[in-house]
Amino acid sequence: MIFIYTSFEYSNKATFFAIFMDLIAYGLSLAAIVCFFLTVKFGILMVPLGFLLIALAIFFYFFLGKKVGGAMAKKDFQKQIHTNPIVAYNYVNNGHATYEEMAAINPAFAAKYEVNQFGKLTRRKN
Repeated sequence: MIFIYTSFEYSNKATFFAIFMDLIAYGLSLAAIVCFFLTVKFGILMVPLGFLLIALAIFFYFFLGKKVGGAMAKKDFQKQIHTNPIVAYNYVNNGHATYEEMAAINPAFAAKYEVNQFGKLTRRKN
């Protein structure tokens, strides 16, 4: 069985939320499949229930997992990039910004890290 989930690089909170929503969607999909198999025993009433469960699974996966999770990640990232030196370090290390840009917006990052003579980020020796 394959489980495909959504993750956000700089926001653990949004990643956990999206994975939880993806798990709910996965469970709803399995329940829909069970409903379709139970149509043989319980009749045609299980078919609309199965389609309803599939619609709910799509809602949980695409709307809640992707859209709401993405909005959470964006908001969380904007907060963390200004306050968390580790997030700023990873952002600079991955090549998304320069040291000077991050040092200007995150004073905790500037106090904790510096660029050495080889152009690499290193921890300041205090």
